[in-house]
Amino acid sequence: MKLSICKHCNEKFNIEDKPKGWMANHSRWCEKNPKKMIYLKKLSEIRSKAVSHASRLKAAKKIKQYHKEGVYDNAVKILKTYIGRKHTKESKAKMSTIALTKTHRRLRRKMIEYKGIMLDSTWELKLAKILDKIKIKWIRPDPIKWTDKKGITHNYFPDFFLPKYNLFLDPKNPYAIEVQKEKLDIILEKYRNIVIIRLADINEQFMSKLLASIV
Repeated sequence: MKLSICKHCNEKFNIEDKPKGWMANHSRWCEKNPKKMIYLKKLSEIRSKAVSHASRLKAAKKIKQYHKEGVYDNAVKILKTYIGRKHTKESKAKMSTIALTKTHRRLRRKMIEYKGIMLDSTWELKLAKILDKIKIKWIRPDPIKWTDKKGITHNYFPDFFLPKYNLFLDPKNPYAIEVQKEKLDIILEKYRNIVIIRLADINEQFMSKLLASIV
């Protein structure tokens, strides 16, 4: 038998069959430890900062088990791996450089397949069907380079390109148009052959009228 005594409650424990660090954790979280509330507050702060992650469900089970066993330090270690961290300027620059080399679209997880082409939303699907109905050839274009007011270059991904009209089409909901206003203003100033289409205008009549005005 291997005994150890808590320095706060003076209780003796047989730690022979306990996991490594069990005694230290007991002492830290002992009811008579005057600093226990400080540790609990810190644990709560860490938990509140934990970002959403697909594997958090699995991690939550481990955390619950560690709490049950009283091994709180292990719970803290797991939570720390899910805390959102700010990127340094160097890491942001590196990610930006990598992003600019990519010519594929950053599609969402829930994509819609239409004639072997992956679309991001139901309104893109609606526009694609309208273009096919009025017999307008379209493709998914490569990204367009644009530079923001800070001099940083980005990729912009229009949703459709009409080769016959040399025209890019990008359907967006009102919220996206409002949020991306500064970016769109810069892009539309540089590229006059891009048309932002509001959701309410995704219909056959609007598209026919738009294309007729270009011919």
